[in-house]
Amino acid sequence: MLGASATAVARPSTQGAQHAVVLDNSTNASSAAGTSQTTGSNSSNGASNGSGGSKGSGGSTGAKVPQGLESFYRQDLTWTDCPDGTTGTAFQCATVTVPLDYDHPQGKTITVALKKLPSTSSSPRGSVFLNPGGPGGSGISLINAQASLYKSGGLSGVLANYDVIGFDPRGIGQSTPITCWSPDDVQAILAERAEAPSQLTPGSATDIVAKGAREAAACQKYTEVPEILDHMDTRSVARDMDVMRALVKDQDLNFFGYSYGTYLGAVYTELFPDNVGRVVLDSAMDPALSRQQAFEGDAAAWEQTLRTYIESQQGQPDFPLSGTTDEAVSRLATFLNGLDAHPLTVSDGGKPLDRDRATMAIRTLVVASPDNWPLLTEGLTRAMNAHDGTTLMKNAESLSGGDESPKTEAQAVELLQSTYAFSANRCLDFPDTGNQASWDAALTSYRRDYPVFHPLLPQHDAYCHGWGHTSKTKPVDVDVDATNPVLVIGILHDPTTPYPWSKALVSRLRNSHLLSVDMYGHGATGPNSCTTAKVNDYFVKGTLPSDGEVCAATPKPQAGQETPAGVTHPAGLEHPVGFKAD
Repeated sequence: MLGASATAVARPSTQGAQHAVVLDNSTNASSAAGTSQTTGSNSSNGASNGSGGSKGSGGSTGAKVPQGLESFYRQDLTWTDCPDGTTGTAFQCATVTVPLDYDHPQGKTITVALKKLPSTSSSPRGSVFLNPGGPGGSGISLINAQASLYKSGGLSGVLANYDVIGFDPRGIGQSTPITCWSPDDVQAILAERAEAPSQLTPGSATDIVAKGAREAAACQKYTEVPEILDHMDTRSVARDMDVMRALVKDQDLNFFGYSYGTYLGAVYTELFPDNVGRVVLDSAMDPALSRQQAFEGDAAAWEQTLRTYIESQQGQPDFPLSGTTDEAVSRLATFLNGLDAHPLTVSDGGKPLDRDRATMAIRTLVVASPDNWPLLTEGLTRAMNAHDGTTLMKNAESLSGGDESPKTEAQAVELLQSTYAFSANRCLDFPDTGNQASWDAALTSYRRDYPVFHPLLPQHDAYCHGWGHTSKTKPVDVDVDATNPVLVIGILHDPTTPYPWSKALVSRLRNSHLLSVDMYGHGATGPNSCTTAKVNDYFVKGTLPSDGEVCAATPKPQAGQETPAGVTHPAGLEHPVGFKAD
């Protein structure tokens, strides 16, 4: 998710506490429990859920159809072949029509794009939908990146039982998109005449409000359906998923969400508790946190990890941060604060490291496994003793996968879209709160409480005020007993969605089970073999980990692979070192 990013969603006042839709009971039977499994539900229609180029209409699954949405739930869904030309993977694609505004379903419509990796079974039991996080991540990019994990890797059992479907949430990618840039803007980024966008919000509250207004105006100017800026909230995406569930003829939704995708899954569970099948939420967000609390939670975790790192290095020869831990943190903060006026030099023509870029590099290295902390010490020693940032930057890039600046128009557009989609979603998920005085006071407190990492802590409340497209209702209160058990995965050393967030989510999904993973990184399924096997068993057999079970960190991931391929870090805060806040 949201790494720093996290959240909550708006609910119309007409919606009830648990079912956020008006259900039409006249045309459909009540939800059936499905075939009994260890979890109590198979959440599918068995052999009737075929793959291939089949057509089908929703509303025949046994699940209830929301009143007034019958035409959307019963539209034809046609799959067409769209193989990957590079790998030869036999994907199929489809497009679903959904209301722009679920409160006014007779108005404008938009489309949601789906990409399916068909099951290796001729009679799959249903489908599993994927979300990579963000918000702003592309599920189509995720299924492209993870195809081998399902075809021949640790989740091959899932593909032997289910079609696996990635989708681009509304506003993203191949779905009806938001566009906040011109073709010239894309070319400027590719030519390095302009910096890639970021959710970082430097400056005063006035500056931040102006940034939000400026970027929203660009989105309004270039987006083909500008009204979508008011309808990219998580609740609407969850309702889109229920339409998709019906159209693939699944009685219940089977879902796998990473990071922000865990919040999306939690919101779906709150809105449609009777339609929950097998749901896995990896690297969970705390759904009770406000927008700004989530950012602050990340910053607090980074500062604490920095202190742990300093304490582990104290007493070593030539360690540049001497003294007590407090003194060392203060010395590092003072050093960093001077870099805007006197940036660190970088050899081979690299960009000098200012405060923001140096802080990002330090964050990359400090949240890595302690096995990699000597790389941070090496970089800091050279930076602080010789004012040379080359080693710091290169060591950080070695862990982040190198300089990942966009090289093609497609990459640049995906980066732009994910960054602005984050704003569109987060600003809609929360009401507009605070004022200039409170925002400036918060900025002052951030510098005090997070002396090293405060530049990476956006003031998103001020930004969203300028953005202008904000919720007028209360966030969704995730507090529900799901019909079927939900598997929540929490990583003990997660730098993006701290482990306590997973425990908090479990407390609010009272039919959920927590699997803890003793590793560093974000997104355990894929990199961690134990977790991957547990997820596979859950989807295939319905079996859940035992209470208190912990997966060990096996094997050690390779550089740049701490996060599973395709999984999106939150808020535009995870750009490579070469990116800079504007």
